[in-house]
Amino acid sequence: MQSWIEREAGIAHIAQKQLFFIGGAPRSGTTWLQHLLDAHPEISCRGEAHFLKYLVEPMGSVMTARRQALEAKNRRVFGEVGGYPLPEAEDFEFLVGSAILLALRQQDGGRDCAVIGEKTPENVFYFPNLKRLFPGAKFIGVVRDPRDSLASAWHFFRGKAQEPDEEAAKIAFIRSAIPSLTRGTRMMLEFPGRYPNDSVIVTYEALSRDPEQVVAGLVRFLGVADAPEIVARCVERASFAVMSGGRPRGIERNGSFFRKGVAGDWGSTLTSGMADLVMRELGWMYQEFGWPP
Repeated sequence: MQSWIEREAGIAHIAQKQLFFIGGAPRSGTTWLQHLLDAHPEISCRGEAHFLKYLVEPMGSVMTARRQALEAKNRRVFGEVGGYPLPEAEDFEFLVGSAILLALRQQDGGRDCAVIGEKTPENVFYFPNLKRLFPGAKFIGVVRDPRDSLASAWHFFRGKAQEPDEEAAKIAFIRSAIPSLTRGTRMMLEFPGRYPNDSVIVTYEALSRDPEQVVAGLVRFLGVADAPEIVARCVERASFAVMSGGRPRGIERNGSFFRKGVAGDWGSTLTSGMADLVMRELGWMYQEFGWPP
């Protein structure tokens, strides 16, 4: 086992690299993008570490509980002599940042890549906090026509369930997803305004139409080589056929993480009434990202 000093030196080395984080709605193409970038020889990008759910939130609760316990004991027991110093707000972020850097060091797997990133869809809700922890980090948001992402999510998360009224179940599923889709996308759109040089948004549709162009732009954004042969190799290694074990795009397999790999196929899953519901609630996205209604 490495000594504490050696481990600290290791995560300090990671902190000096170009870090980045990917976020977006589930089933919007974040995993595909992760594999496209991880195929680059200078980039390590893995997913999903769930820093928000399993590090930030629990650690915040632990730090709050410890502070409250110390305050109470200092007041009741050590009122005349002081007591133990209370943890500061910065301590929490330092511990979270250290834990994230340790995870990124483990994911690097000895490759010593120049650029290290992580993809968890829910990252999008934590972009501002991650930027505060890692001021030099960059952020990539991924968006997809909500009708397609909801249709894909239905098949992946609920497709095997036996629903007595499938149409009602789909409508309830859509309604339950709309608030987080709204909040996540609005947060994603606000971020480039605050950090125009460190934030970019890509669409699943653009990735589908011209993955080489999108990947070339992203690797330039991250500061690594964008030679056509490198980009072509990334696209080849993360193609739908490779990721799905040889199945061509458009051949559906429900329950597979890589179900179909096409854009605009929501009509095979959602009724026109369901699509109208999406448009009423999320129609503002279509003008923003240039999707056909």
